[in-house]
Amino acid sequence: MFTNDHLVDRIEDAYRLAPYCDQCGGPTVIVERDDALWLECSSLTHRQGGFREFIALGFASLHLRREIATLREAA
Repeated sequence: MFTNDHLVDRIEDAYRLAPYCDQCGGPTVIVERDDALWLECSSLTHRQGGFREFIALGFASLHLRREIATLREAA
């Protein structure tokens, strides 16, 4: 299990290594999903509607999405 300091270090390292999505150039964000922290393209999490959302959804697998840390302990 990670301490708060370890999680902060992981988040900072993730932002430092990939501040922008290679596919679209959008900023990356940290999200919590399925008991894990993920670094992903903001176009995948912040829907803006219209053509931009359509393009983001159509090529979602190409946008940055990387697991940073699992938040639950292994069973």
